[in-house]
Amino acid sequence: MNKFNLIFLALISASINVKAQTLKPDEVIKNEEPQERRSLEKAFIFTNIAVSDWFDSAADGLDMFLIGRRVTEAKNKTRFRVENNTYSVEGSDPVNFTGVGVLLNLPNVEKYWKLKFTSYDEQEENRDVRRNYLRQTPREQNYGATVGVFRKLGKVRTAFEPRIELTDPLKISHSLQFESVADMKNYKINPKLEFFASASRGLGTYQRINFNYELSKIFTLTWINEAEYQEKIRFYNVTHGLSLGHFFSEKQVLSYTVLTNSNNRPNYHFDSINFSVAWSEILYKNMLSYQFVPNYDFSRANNFRGRAGASFNITLNF
Repeated sequence: MNKFNLIFLALISASINVKAQTLKPDEVIKNEEPQERRSLEKAFIFTNIAVSDWFDSAADGLDMFLIGRRVTEAKNKTRFRVENNTYSVEGSDPVNFTGVGVLLNLPNVEKYWKLKFTSYDEQEENRDVRRNYLRQTPREQNYGATVGVFRKLGKVRTAFEPRIELTDPLKISHSLQFESVADMKNYKINPKLEFFASASRGLGTYQRINFNYELSKIFTLTWINEAEYQEKIRFYNVTHGLSLGHFFSEKQVLSYTVLTNSNNRPNYHFDSINFSVAWSEILYKNMLSYQFVPNYDFSRANNFRGRAGASFNITLNF
């Protein structure tokens, strides 16, 4: 077990019994809890705040160094995130993966510019619905930096994000996105169109039009429709699905999802169907959360025989 696993296990042990209310640094933890646990929880909260303040201070110092003077009082929103993910699929050994990401915000340099350093390509991750709703494999490590230009054209949000991959030689990828949300009477429509280009995957397009229905105060239903085309290998992949969300509180959500997948290799055909249940919980607001996702997959590659799997994900934010 590596040191990251030990750290996350310690944090979970300290946090698993935290209630729905967010703990503040000076908040008194209930007396009936053991003294050792109270001390460990307080230590975790204060340590997280101290590290977060250090990142904010460092980013603000860099911001002032680059611009020479303070031109805005906007709060610095620099964030550092560590994710530990464990995946298990029937017939294969479990896989554990740890990734990091930094969102470096420099408000004085440019109001609409953000610089992100991550160990994976976030835009590529967002183009795969199965990675968002059901991750079964570790992220592909791809260290790099992204500079983003964000604008809003009417009700359409636009983003242009070139990314430099830290490889030898350096590689550059580009992403141009258009996204909007139409708020109808009983549901919302979320369309998105993206054009992308990368040295490894070539040119491509991504299309999404999801529908979200608020069935009640605690139930929501999302109709998922997404597709991606990669020109270099002439691959077209389509995903449809339904996801029912059950909100127990602002911090606890249970979702039931069914996803179908089709592609054009060698000819357009139905490729798989997956059923999953996901339990997501925020243990400390803006600090620590986890998700557990058991699933059952029927794929063409496995002659549509069912194969069980599960994933466990922990996210630590500073």
